[in-house]
Amino acid sequence: MTCTRRIRRTTLMTVLVVGVFAIAAWAGEEKPSKPQAQEGEPSSAAVDKGLVAVVNGDAISTSQVDREMSGYQQRLIRAGQALTQEGLAGLRERVVESLIDRSLLYQESVKEGIDVSKEEVEEKWALIRQRFTSDEAYQLALSRMQMNDEQVRDEIRRGEAVQKLIARLFTKTSEVPEADARAFYDSHQDAFMRPEQVRARHILLQPDAEGGEDAKKEAEETLKKLRKEALAGKDFAELARDHSKCPSAERGGDLGFFPRGKMAKPFEDAAFALKPGELSGIVKTQFGYHLIKQEERKPKGLIPFEEVKESVRDYLGKEAVKEAVKSHVKQLRQEAVIQRFDQTEENG
Repeated sequence: MTCTRRIRRTTLMTVLVVGVFAIAAWAGEEKPSKPQAQEGEPSSAAVDKGLVAVVNGDAISTSQVDREMSGYQQRLIRAGQALTQEGLAGLRERVVESLIDRSLLYQESVKEGIDVSKEEVEEKWALIRQRFTSDEAYQLALSRMQMNDEQVRDEIRRGEAVQKLIARLFTKTSEVPEADARAFYDSHQDAFMRPEQVRARHILLQPDAEGGEDAKKEAEETLKKLRKEALAGKDFAELARDHSKCPSAERGGDLGFFPRGKMAKPFEDAAFALKPGELSGIVKTQFGYHLIKQEERKPKGLIPFEEVKESVRDYLGKEAVKEAVKSHVKQLRQEAVIQRFDQTEENG
């Protein structure tokens, strides 16, 4: 159990820090208004084979689309969102077009002679496998996705090849001059406002649940004793290392800087009520009993450019790559033979 409750807040700043862009987002935004099937295999025969599209001979199956759809829908459910049937149909169209884009990029990676080693694939596969608590859980997930290990590794190989292609073709695109980063910073200063923050240390004691009131009283008495020692000059960080039950104990109880809304409410109220160097009384939260010392306070204000410069450059670089890839895929589409098959024929 963690000793404090942290709430994630989605802001431009978190986007700048994380800077994550999926291939689907990079290349999946261009979609022709009226998808047309090119000459080739009759639509009904393709549907019978479970095909949604064929891109220069590279088949995209219904199962691939279903897997992508499942992933999107699970993320929407976790976010508390739901799509209408019309919304789901629109999402499915976008997923198909995204898969077409990725197929085009993969085919170009083959033309460019880009190689993905077995070792690279295994390394990525191991990272995926680690997300599952057991082999049974992993196999169940594969079954639900109608995939096997070989298919997973092939998807990894294709994905890595596309990423290498993008890195090869658009590395210079991501090189953002400091002047451009500064211009972005100056024109988006609302996104770089830092809320009031405090830096605090604490000592946490967690009474044994089976100990009842006696255990709670013992924890309170121990904290009172430790508070007296701290007030008498004993180093608070040392006391935290020796007595705190929070993982932060190894750092002398240091929780770093945090704004309001990050910690359990009673803890937050007590920490912000203090002045630098002051100790709180005993604070009770769902995690146990705390003794808090405020170390520093930062007022609300604009984060200096130097602190965020590299994050801004990284963000703008990825945005530039995103636009470059989108333009490149548009050109690849114009030169490709793309067949799309109407899946409503499955039911007709």
